[in-house]
Amino acid sequence: MIVEIKSALALMVTVGIVAACATQHESTTKSQANIQGKVTKPQTGYIYLDKMGMEKLDRVDSIKADEAGNFSFKVPIASPAFYVLNFYNTQQGEFVLGTGDIKVEADGSNPYGLFKVTGSKDNDFFVAYQQLAKAIKKESDSIKMLMLTGQSNEMELERVQAAFAMTATARVKQLVNTNDPSIVSIIAAGMLDSDQEMAYLQEVHKKLNGLYPESEYVVYFGNQLAQLARMAIGQPAPEISMTTPDGKNITLSSLRGKYVLIDFWASWCGPCRKENPNVVRIYNKFKDKEFEIYSVSLDEKREKWLEAIQKDGMAWTHVSDLKHWNSPVVQLYRVEGIPLTILVDKDGVIVDKNLRGQALEDRLNDLLM
Repeated sequence: MIVEIKSALALMVTVGIVAACATQHESTTKSQANIQGKVTKPQTGYIYLDKMGMEKLDRVDSIKADEAGNFSFKVPIASPAFYVLNFYNTQQGEFVLGTGDIKVEADGSNPYGLFKVTGSKDNDFFVAYQQLAKAIKKESDSIKMLMLTGQSNEMELERVQAAFAMTATARVKQLVNTNDPSIVSIIAAGMLDSDQEMAYLQEVHKKLNGLYPESEYVVYFGNQLAQLARMAIGQPAPEISMTTPDGKNITLSSLRGKYVLIDFWASWCGPCRKENPNVVRIYNKFKDKEFEIYSVSLDEKREKWLEAIQKDGMAWTHVSDLKHWNSPVVQLYRVEGIPLTILVDKDGVIVDKNLRGQALEDRLNDLLM
């Protein structure tokens, strides 16, 4: 699951994570970290050091390199944290800083030039994570391209996606498990499925909390996991009470006694509209077998919402507060993208998530036929 900080931290804030066997690590006792740096192409102006907080960048210090391009920072450290070096507002580099000394080499004149950090196991882990994340994204994009270009049928794509997810999970876990427990584990976890890996993530947090209980990253991670756990499979689906197209208020709990697919969508969402024919077909197959759909629209224009319902032939329960992404239900259900589906049983308990097409039909066959 993610914040308004840039790159690495932005991923971290999304949630997910992994652990490693507990080994000796840097002390959380407040001490000093030394940064020794070399800019190969020094420019006129300052080099800035910023700490990446959960909400913003905090300026730590600034300095000018000498004529040979050498510079240094001495930083008070309570626990490892993510930092950014900004060279003359031209080049930026992210890294992890814990207690101890590190060396930095940077171009200084090219946004994509040399940036290398040595002397830190945490940062070595961070670099390995970046490489893995880049590789996984490239593979994921290639699968999405198959879908967009229609080079594979739906069943084949589902098989490829399932195999890819399994392999990616194994690679992330291997990376985390072969490194000491680190705050980098938190951002690596952003690539894991929290529904499938919740117990694993909670164990990771337990280890990190034992090392860095006051770290803002670890505290945030713990809070995010607690929220995710409330939306985990096997938990009661939070109550929703919203307005139907005819102005009536209908709650999710009023549909108890049926299996209910909570379907988050919007008229402006292309993938949602593309999936709607499958949802219509599946609804018509199961509507007489104690099955209902509770569609929650993230629209903000009533006429567009109603037009899409009619045009796509969606003859089931629809609700919306027309507040777009500002709807309270977005935060309540941690909606980060649509379409999103959540299947609940007759007692209102979550039994599955993110089912579409054949996967949804197969699951309903198991439950209702």
